[in-house]
Amino acid sequence: MAKNVKKFVNRDFAKTVDLDLLKRLIDPYAATIQLDWNGLPADEKERREAIFEFFRGTDETFPAELLDALHKIMVLSNENGARLLHEQADLAGVAIVPPDEADAKIVTPRHLALRAFLDYRAVFDLTLDKFAFWAVKSPTEFSGAKEGVESRHTDDAAKEAFRAAASGYFAGRYLGKYCDVRWYPEDDEICILVLHGKNAVTANVEENGSERTLTYREIAQDTIRYHSATGRVWISATAAAERKKLAELFAEHMLGDKDFFKGANAEQIYTLAPIQRQGTGFRFNHAWDPDTNAILVKEIQIDEGEHEVEGKVRYSPWAMTVRDSQNAIVRLVELAPDIDFDDLRINYVKLEFRFESGGREHKVIVKVKPPNIASFRNHAFEKQILEHLERNGIRLTRQPVTTAVAAE
Repeated sequence: MAKNVKKFVNRDFAKTVDLDLLKRLIDPYAATIQLDWNGLPADEKERREAIFEFFRGTDETFPAELLDALHKIMVLSNENGARLLHEQADLAGVAIVPPDEADAKIVTPRHLALRAFLDYRAVFDLTLDKFAFWAVKSPTEFSGAKEGVESRHTDDAAKEAFRAAASGYFAGRYLGKYCDVRWYPEDDEICILVLHGKNAVTANVEENGSERTLTYREIAQDTIRYHSATGRVWISATAAAERKKLAELFAEHMLGDKDFFKGANAEQIYTLAPIQRQGTGFRFNHAWDPDTNAILVKEIQIDEGEHEVEGKVRYSPWAMTVRDSQNAIVRLVELAPDIDFDDLRINYVKLEFRFESGGREHKVIVKVKPPNIASFRNHAFEKQILEHLERNGIRLTRQPVTTAVAAE
């Protein structure tokens, strides 16, 4: 199956998980998985080792519901997951971990996620949905025809029209029957989670000592974030065609203009032209932001770009990727002193942002790949990152966008 229990229950898990909470989690399945909790060693170190060995020896017969629970808990068992859990718990007016328990134990992100799953499932499930937007690695960004166009996410008819259109599209693409759309308004943004089945997968599995064939569809989590003030949208999906289609469906049903994200400049969001022009002289100016300690170019990739030959697009037959702890541009020129940036394309760069916050330094890796992708996992610093990119000419300031219809 796609989710293997050994991936989620490793030695670190066994050594650090709260055993009382773990017992509560697996008690409903104890008979099925044949784990005799009372028969485990009394010594805590030995008990944890025995639990690790038990999970290490499991196979595909492990209960799917418990495996799914472990997967979801591990998704939120990190710093970002803990922060989001605290935020949602505060909004719900609950304390996931009671003060007396927090005083008696070290509350790790894993402890918090386990406790929320067991005792505050509504908070846990909502956080899991919202985490999908944080987990997006490389969203595609589109710029709309104009700023200030409000989404119709408060209109039930418009929401249903969008859901039906998305469901029809993915049903035709993957031949599945499931599509669920969830809506999360946040300040001046609307965040939309689109859940749908992917291509069917068939596998031979063991069940009760015999072999059987199992066919299943993994659920994709596509995301849409629309910022009405700027008229920009960020979309994640498996394929570029799906991202463009979701942008079109959102524009049609939620903004009332199918061509809202189809203007000539709609996908021209990022450029590496400043690096192309300045070469080794390029440096990020971050003096305006006292919370930024440094912005380093840690990786750069160059190639010959794309060319049209006899009506067909030809891609570069080679690419050169250079990494350096301080300045990959300088390192590239040291390795290839005759390089002429005018004859080549900078395909992407990876930047390391170092932010000072909460008394410690946070490092965030950002990959910028023109024309419309800036990918990073820690969205707590998103506004700062985008402003730095814009002030340094990497993120283009918003230009008037003419829709395809008007251009005609």
